[in-house]
Amino acid sequence: MPKKPKYPRARLSPAKDQILVIAITHESVVTHDIRPLLDALLPLAATREIAMRWEGKVTFYFDGWDNDPRETAEIPAIRSYFLDVTAEFPYWFHFVEKVGDTFWHVLRLLCRGHREQTRPGMIGWQFDDHEELFRQINLLLGYMNGLYDRLDLPEEMNERISQEIAQLIECSLQ
Repeated sequence: MPKKPKYPRARLSPAKDQILVIAITHESVVTHDIRPLLDALLPLAATREIAMRWEGKVTFYFDGWDNDPRETAEIPAIRSYFLDVTAEFPYWFHFVEKVGDTFWHVLRLLCRGHREQTRPGMIGWQFDDHEELFRQINLLLGYMNGLYDRLDLPEEMNERISQEIAQLIECSLQ
């Protein structure tokens, strides 16, 4: 019998054989130069057609931090950088892929938390303040709704993505 996917609604998204992987350089973070990342992100939200094309296809990573033993969300410079990027581009929920870890990576960068051993040999992430987490989720959902209104994106797409997000959150709290 085939194994049931962990987040079936997230897998309802259109096929994601084309993923946009964005490398965020160490230098950009250290100099707090958010322009290169915004230059990659802002065009995605410029038109209806482009926004629809890149829905659920964006991921990113922080290049040049491999020798740092901390998680990216534990590095103050990265968190500060990402908060400032998000102030200019708050549409993460529409654009990030939701099958891998990108959705949760966004939330770890925006909300306080820490690594925690979940069971022997397994390390996970614990958010410090669930109220902060839910405020951030609601804020990002509001920005996503604003993007849909501004670009006249299909309501069905908004509903599907909102259901995917709700299921990701529900599954993580079980």
